[in-house]
Amino acid sequence: MSAPALIPTLVVDDDREVAGIHTGFLLAHGAFDVVGAAHTGARALELAEALRPRLVLLDIHLPDMTGIDVLRTLRNRPGEPLDVIAITAARELDTVRAAVAGGVLHYLVKPFSAAVLGQRLDSYVAYRRELDTHAADGSAALDQGRIDQLLRTTAGSGAGGAGAPSGTATIVTPKGLSAPTLEAVMLDLRGHGRGTSASDVAERLGMARVSARRYLEFLVSRGQARIVPQYGSAGRPEKFYVWTDGASRG
Repeated sequence: MSAPALIPTLVVDDDREVAGIHTGFLLAHGAFDVVGAAHTGARALELAEALRPRLVLLDIHLPDMTGIDVLRTLRNRPGEPLDVIAITAARELDTVRAAVAGGVLHYLVKPFSAAVLGQRLDSYVAYRRELDTHAADGSAALDQGRIDQLLRTTAGSGAGGAGAPSGTATIVTPKGLSAPTLEAVMLDLRGHGRGTSASDVAERLGMARVSARRYLEFLVSRGQARIVPQYGSAGRPEKFYVWTDGASRG
């Protein structure tokens, strides 16, 4: 059996040195072919049109336009949709929400470790292989089970990709949890060091309280958050969630 085709990838970052680091990491991974690098939004759109990559690693802070503008333009262009992973220092809630609404598969906040980037790339490779497998089956429509499997793989349930760094772990999310929303909840939780309630997370992210609680409880189950009871004037404790950054393995 022939080896899977490399995934053509465009790297977009205003910092040439950072773009070079990301390029080197992608090439070292073994599943990606970096077809171009852009340092402005306009150049990113030009290269995306000319090179037709499958994946874009997109910075949000660009000198001529925001990465959100680039994302929206890419989403509105004709032809096969491409996948986007946001890699940025932008932590503003509105930016995260716009990126999630624009369909980014992952939202990574700088600085992050090589292991974290490796996890996201591994899950993306597994996602692409699932798509290619379904396309090879020749069926235009997917049943609910296959759709659920694709969503789980996007969230990181796939096996590690070729050339992945040792010691990386994939994130397995239950049905009904999306990777971009999970990362938005994680980002919000990290921004409130003293803790926050599910109601407050829901209000800030524009989601239902029950949904916010599911994501927070998932983080607790992975050791990335802990629960601290907060007692109000009536004496009834309310769950506050505090970020711990102690991700479990496996």
